[in-house]
Amino acid sequence: MDWYSIFFFREGTPTALLYGSYDGWLVALSALVAISSSMLAMQLTRLSRDQTSLLSQKLSLMASSVSLGAGIWAMHFIGMLAYDICTKVSYDPKITMISMMPGILASYYALNLMAENQLDYRKLLQGGLAVGAGIGAMHYTGMLAMQMVPILKFDLGWVLISVVVAVGLSTLSLWTGIFLNRKGAIPPKVSMLLGGLLMGSAITAMHYTGMASARFLGQTQPGFNPDDNQSMTLALVITLVTILIGIIATAINALIRYRQMLAAIKTSETRLSTILNTAVDGIVTINTTGKIVACNEAVEKLFGWTKAELVGQNISLLMPEPDRSSHLHYLKHYQATGQANIMGKGRDLDALKKDGTIFPIRLATGEARLPNETLYVGFITDLTQRKAIEEAVRQKDQQIQAMMSNIPGVTFRCSLEGDWNLQLISDAVLQMTGWQADDFLSGRMRFSPLIHPEDLARVRPIAAEAIGKLSNFAVEFRITDRSGHEKWIAATASPVLDKHGAPCAMDGVLLDITESKQRNAAYEGIVNAINYSTSMAEFTIEGMVITANQNFLSLLGYTLPEVQGKNHAIFCRDEGNLNEHHRQKWLALGRGESIQGEFLRYSKHGAQIWVNASYSPVRDVDGQVVKVVMFMVDISERKQMEQEILLAKEKAEQAASAKSTFLANMSHEIRTPMNSIMGFTELLLDTPMQPEQHHYLSTISQSARSLLYLLNDILDSAKLEKGMLELEMLDFSMRELVDSVISSLWLQARQKNLELKLSLDPQVAGYFQGAEHRIRQVLTNLLGNAVKFTETGYVELKVSPAGQDTIQFDIMDTGIGIAADRLESIFEPFTQADASMSRRFGGTGLGTTISKQLVELMHGQMTVTSIVGKGSCFSVTLPLKPGSTRHNAGESGTSQQSLPPLNILIADDIDQNRKLLSMMLEKLGHTIMLTANGQEAIEAWQAQSFDMILMDVQMPVVDGLTASVRIREMERTAGRTRTPIIALTASVLQQDRLAAKRAGMDGFASKPIEMPLLLTEMERVLNVSGSPRAESHSSQALSTKPIDLNKGSLLWGDQQTYLHEVNLYLLEIPRHSAALEIALRHNDHATLKMTAHANKGVSGNLALPGIQSIYDALEHLTTDTWQEGFELVERLQSSAGALQHTLQSLAAAHPQPAAVPPEPALLADTTQLVSWLQALRTLAAMAELDDSLTNKLMQQAPADWQQALNDIAQSLSDFNFDQAVVGLDNLLKHAAQRMIL
Repeated sequence: MDWYSIFFFREGTPTALLYGSYDGWLVALSALVAISSSMLAMQLTRLSRDQTSLLSQKLSLMASSVSLGAGIWAMHFIGMLAYDICTKVSYDPKITMISMMPGILASYYALNLMAENQLDYRKLLQGGLAVGAGIGAMHYTGMLAMQMVPILKFDLGWVLISVVVAVGLSTLSLWTGIFLNRKGAIPPKVSMLLGGLLMGSAITAMHYTGMASARFLGQTQPGFNPDDNQSMTLALVITLVTILIGIIATAINALIRYRQMLAAIKTSETRLSTILNTAVDGIVTINTTGKIVACNEAVEKLFGWTKAELVGQNISLLMPEPDRSSHLHYLKHYQATGQANIMGKGRDLDALKKDGTIFPIRLATGEARLPNETLYVGFITDLTQRKAIEEAVRQKDQQIQAMMSNIPGVTFRCSLEGDWNLQLISDAVLQMTGWQADDFLSGRMRFSPLIHPEDLARVRPIAAEAIGKLSNFAVEFRITDRSGHEKWIAATASPVLDKHGAPCAMDGVLLDITESKQRNAAYEGIVNAINYSTSMAEFTIEGMVITANQNFLSLLGYTLPEVQGKNHAIFCRDEGNLNEHHRQKWLALGRGESIQGEFLRYSKHGAQIWVNASYSPVRDVDGQVVKVVMFMVDISERKQMEQEILLAKEKAEQAASAKSTFLANMSHEIRTPMNSIMGFTELLLDTPMQPEQHHYLSTISQSARSLLYLLNDILDSAKLEKGMLELEMLDFSMRELVDSVISSLWLQARQKNLELKLSLDPQVAGYFQGAEHRIRQVLTNLLGNAVKFTETGYVELKVSPAGQDTIQFDIMDTGIGIAADRLESIFEPFTQADASMSRRFGGTGLGTTISKQLVELMHGQMTVTSIVGKGSCFSVTLPLKPGSTRHNAGESGTSQQSLPPLNILIADDIDQNRKLLSMMLEKLGHTIMLTANGQEAIEAWQAQSFDMILMDVQMPVVDGLTASVRIREMERTAGRTRTPIIALTASVLQQDRLAAKRAGMDGFASKPIEMPLLLTEMERVLNVSGSPRAESHSSQALSTKPIDLNKGSLLWGDQQTYLHEVNLYLLEIPRHSAALEIALRHNDHATLKMTAHANKGVSGNLALPGIQSIYDALEHLTTDTWQEGFELVERLQSSAGALQHTLQSLAAAHPQPAAVPPEPALLADTTQLVSWLQALRTLAAMAELDDSLTNKLMQQAPADWQQALNDIAQSLSDFNFDQAVVGLDNLLKHAAQRMIL
């Protein structure tokens, strides 16, 4: 038997068919159960979307699915019980229970789809198909659970029809009940009813269509008694179970909904509580009896009561009398009548704090009618600050009114619209015009008609212009008062600005100047005749200008307003710097004495004018001198030539002196701090660090050198202007030149993400003859500017031939460009393409100026083309003849000798300086004799012979310069051999060097003492070549701002000795500080300068840069900065204390081992030396210094390099960078040959 025959009925089967009948009540009950279960499921599904959590939504959907599935299952079995075939039917329990699952699972799947946020027709069809299939599966599975005598088979056609009906009606039900409701097409209740009805119909129709497909084969059960059929009872039980399941599902959904609402209520309460507690205003809630129910934290702050103290108390506790009684009366009246006069309104009244303080508040009251009671809510605002402001405004208004009444003249405020209508005017207007102030304020009278028509036409433009410029103005005009009299009025006014800064009104003062006008008219008649014939001026007896005629003003170049009220001294010299002669002259005039003579006067623009003038006192009726009249005649032509010659001479001397001082001090004032920056940077660069840190410190060092480069730009500019710059023509490699320039700027370009390109034509890649250093300087300036002013893109250097023995350099960039009208001005000194450039990019504007001057000095040309926003191109053409490869022409490495043992006399008034020099020189095998001043040095020199004298310049008793002069005189007188003398001083000014030379000194060594430099100077003076010296380095050397341990240990031989000397010196600082304070109090400049200068040298030799800088500042105090000296002394004492603490910490953290003789520094290999030489050569070519690199080379270079290095160092110290570059090139060639050998 095939499977088809097992389940499906075939037509023509000989077995008899059984036919049954339906119980109408049970059929109706089955349909009712299906429809009600479907409606419940639809409602629960709609409510599930309101759940806030995913779990709550899933539980709600599961409950609705169980409800719908149970409804499907219950409808089926009630419908089965409604069909009677006169045979006893029982059901398999397992299959019966299993038959419920398809309906539940299909319902859960479909309802989940319907609950998703994105609902479309595809999901609708999927849900309908799932529910229809679930209904069908449940129905036929349930029928298979039947156990009876007849055989159950199905008609396949009816089975298919039942499934189609189930799917169609289920889809229609979901579309109506959920889909259309979600789309907003039908209301929720209508969708629930229609959807439930259609879903119930789908379940019922499918069941009874499926029953129509059933074929019962066989005979009725013999002895079947219909009265034993319990179908109605079972149906009711199933219905009750289904209702119970629905109730449970509804309860689950209600519980979830309840929890959600409870959480929302708690959130709302928390939010409301937070708002109330953070409100600035107080909020109080009372009941109908006036008792406080609740209040916020602001109430506690306002009244001083705690919330616990207030709750339960009557609101009258917070009110003083009479508000307390009136409030209780009002509350009773409102409760009795319901009339609320202030409900929903605000009013101002007084409140009472806990401490009894009464303060003003604003109270707004509202009513809240609750189911069980009525509450009143009061919102309380503290008006204390506002009342105080109002009182202050009231008092200020009274003060203004009183001030206006007492101010001379008439004060006013008028609008700027129309006819300047007055908004405010003082009562004094009655005396001025004859009209009351109210006449003007009410509009019955206007002020402008009182002004003379001619004056009104003049006053209006003046006032309008001042208002437009937001400035004050003063004007005089005539008015006609109420009596018809004409009066002169002086008005001073200024615009009043609104909150937007625009003028909205005008404030001012009117003064009646009629009497002064009449008085002045009398004087005019007297002096008019004089005005035409001579220069005349009137002065007060204090020398203040009263008036002057046009001849006087024209001669001196002033206008009358510029000189009125000014002192006579402005015509003599700078105002305020009156000499005794000038003061005595005006005292004599005040006594009534006349003065006449020739005087030098100065015009407004500083021009000197010689005049023959007479000063005549003018007396009043009482014989008192009231003013001075001066008459003068210009006699400048007679003295013009001699004055011009004298002025030219003075200016020339001043300019020469200023330039000399500037050039002498420039290197000291800028190079000294920059060397400190570079020195400390180099010390850090020699310590272990990360590559990034090394890069950053290198950038700092380069920036410091850029400042020195600026100095050299200024020096070069000065030399170029005077035509004193000389070019050194050398053979050089063009490729090496441009490569080094590009390399020096590569890092700067890389930091800005710029492409730095080089295009070198092969025809010009060889050797040429020219000023290599200056060409390098020009290219570095132009390329540096290109990188600086380019933000994105590239910078390119293009080198190409431009004719016979001519080369063109093109520097192109994609930078900001230069406006066409600024192309010429960029070559002017201290000028850039835009005034904002120096603020945005920095720089002085000297680079292009110097570059152009250098190019023209080399007989070349420089041009520039530029487009704003696209870039610029600087083109330089230079005549350069072909050169040859450079060969070694430097010095041969001759063997150099050390200084022989010498007998040296040291003269220094500072004990530490003497001790330091003696220790360093005795270690080198020299014999030392110490003296404390110039007199002792002379006596020691007379007593014995010395190979050399180291002489401090500034010393007590006899200074070093005087001592040197006397020694030279005694040498000539006695015929003794000349003893070399080297000056020791902390000054680096050129005039000090010249003074030492004029005194007969042979050498010059600066403090703080640098031993290699001192020995080099000694060798130079003695004409002896020195050998390289190893400098010791303390293994524990540390470098901090107040103390340079590395340098100090190097100077003093070892750290232990050095720290011992520092401690001894710190013990002397209190004595030095006391001496400095005494000098400051007594304005003793000489003692202050001498003490500061001596200690500056000592602190330098002790490597104490912080203390040394303080002494340097003290040494250079002037009269204007004298009071700063006391602060410097305090800094000195605090620095000494901090340094002492540092030394104690250092001693504890780094105990010093026993002194070990320092090991000689290891000589660096030639490769390393060459790299250092190349770096120093690059810096020198850019006119920059690096003392640490120079010292490093001198310390570690071989002996046969020392003389050349000494010469290079001397050239760098003298800022002779060209000579230094030549020396470095020669030494590099020598090093290259050495490497080859």
